[in-house]
Amino acid sequence: MQIVIVGGGLVGASAAVAALRDGHQVTLLERGAAPDAAAANGDWDLRISSVHQKNVEWLEQLGVWTHVDAQKFFSYDGLSVTTRDRQRLHFAADEVNAERLGVMVENEALVRACWQLLRTHEAAKLLAETEVKNYDLEQRVITLSDGKTLSYDLLLGADGANSAVAKAAGIGTRGWDYGMRCLLAIAEVEQPLPTETWEVFRADGPYALLPLGRHLACLIDYRAEEEWHNATKAEVEQKLQATFADVIGPYKLQKQASFPLRRQRALRYFDARGVALIGDAAHSIHPLAGQGVNLGFADVQVLFERLAAEPLTSALTSYERQQVHVNQQMMRAMDAIHFGFRSEHLLPRAAIAVGLGAVAQIKPLKRQIIKTALGW
Repeated sequence: MQIVIVGGGLVGASAAVAALRDGHQVTLLERGAAPDAAAANGDWDLRISSVHQKNVEWLEQLGVWTHVDAQKFFSYDGLSVTTRDRQRLHFAADEVNAERLGVMVENEALVRACWQLLRTHEAAKLLAETEVKNYDLEQRVITLSDGKTLSYDLLLGADGANSAVAKAAGIGTRGWDYGMRCLLAIAEVEQPLPTETWEVFRADGPYALLPLGRHLACLIDYRAEEEWHNATKAEVEQKLQATFADVIGPYKLQKQASFPLRRQRALRYFDARGVALIGDAAHSIHPLAGQGVNLGFADVQVLFERLAAEPLTSALTSYERQQVHVNQQMMRAMDAIHFGFRSEHLLPRAAIAVGLGAVAQIKPLKRQIIKTALGW
């Protein structure tokens, strides 16, 4: 089958690798420069993903993981959550006899690894700095920015929340802004860090730490849109110092940036004219639990499982049925955490306290939650 993928980021590039593994012909389109066009930067980029263990194993099976720069991922084996009422719950990989829960990985390093692997396959065509100028979905032909045309059997939209593929197929979206902004900062830490990630909830919004090394961390601080949007560098540094210094000790900031939080989902995941949406093109989720890229990778896995088992239209129908359900569940869970853990009302806070207490006491339940975090 001839597959064209619009969007050469994490989900699109991994989909291209999965397609090649299954014997398809693949063309991957990226509007920006090729991720492997320039030499890799030694410093961590701010765009970081938490990839759970099941998806790490999937990337290993695809042959991608061996190409990832070993300096740009870091394994973590524990995570903890602390509520507004200072109730803390800790999860550890060894509670389910696992070595780790997953890895923190630089997006750029993982995308670069996918592209490097794709370049070794004759059945893959990689077109960077290329946009689609026209979609003829009836004829299953697209016209590129250089005037050339491409025919396809399946067109995958992996081009983000503002997907041009979705618009061409007439697929609408539904969503809303959370009115908050997430600030990310890379920090060099003097005191060695444990190999675990943690998150603390408060009225203003949660803050968290992702370990990137024994002395390197990504600091995350969620606040109201207006508080971060126009903050000066000095204001950012002052607020982060007040939030993190007592917890992690002295540190030095390398870089920081912020982005607004939005929840969005496509009303359909496919079009019968040979179009399917994957990743953020289908669902853009609150980054609270770091599940965005994991959901995208799951889209790819389920899609190609169905394509291997059913005719195209039937496979796309099955893919949509399964992934809409799974992704909607996760989106609702993130909404419940976002609003419930910040609530000023006693009832939801009491319900959270009871729930966390039950998880701490009921070992089989806790182990099941850990397995879910692993992707099992």
